[in-house]
Amino acid sequence: MSYRKLAVWMILMMMVWLMGGGCTDTVPAGSDAPGRRAEDVSQPKAPANNKVTITVYFATKDAIYLAPETATLDKPANPVQSAMELLMAGPKNKDLLPVIPPVAKLISIKVKDKIAYVNFNDKLKKQNPGGSTNEILTIGAIVNTLTEFPEIKKVQILIDGKVVQTLSGHLDISEPLSRSEGIIKQPVKK
Repeated sequence: MSYRKLAVWMILMMMVWLMGGGCTDTVPAGSDAPGRRAEDVSQPKAPANNKVTITVYFATKDAIYLAPETATLDKPANPVQSAMELLMAGPKNKDLLPVIPPVAKLISIKVKDKIAYVNFNDKLKKQNPGGSTNEILTIGAIVNTLTEFPEIKKVQILIDGKVVQTLSGHLDISEPLSRSEGIIKQPVKK
C-alpha cells in the first residue's frame, strides 16, 4: 500500500476512533487490558462433528464499530463463500446492523496467494448509503470477515470484475486491504 493510501486509511480510522470517544464499554484492540488474551479474537474453528463456526462482522447499533456474530454450520463445501453469504444475509442479532446493501450480489470469490478476490455486482457501489463511516463499516466488515480465515491475509474488493478506486469516495480500495482490528468493538471483561 502506498504511503498516501496508508495515510488516508489512518486518518479515516482516527475519525472512527474519535467518533467513539468517551465510550466506556470498549477495550481497544491490541491493548494489554486485564483479562484480554489473543485467543479472545475468534478464528474459524476446526470442524467438530462436521460442523464449522464462522465469524461475520456487522455494524453496531450506533454505526461506529463492527461487532462479531458467529454461526455454526454443517461443514460447507466452501466456508469462505458461506461467510460472505452470511454477511450479505444480515445479522441475526437485533443489536447489529447490516453493512451490505440488500440488492448487492456476490458474483464470485477466489483465494490466491493469501489474497481473497471478492467480486460484487455494481449495486455494492451504487446502493452504498454513502458517507465515510458507512464506507468504512462496509469495507471493514468484508475484509475482517474474510481475514478470519487463516489462509486469507488481504482482501481485494472488485465491482463487476474490475478494480475500483472507492465505493463512495472516501476509502481507497484499489489495492488489497488488510484486517483492521481497531474498528472491532471488544466487550469489556468483567
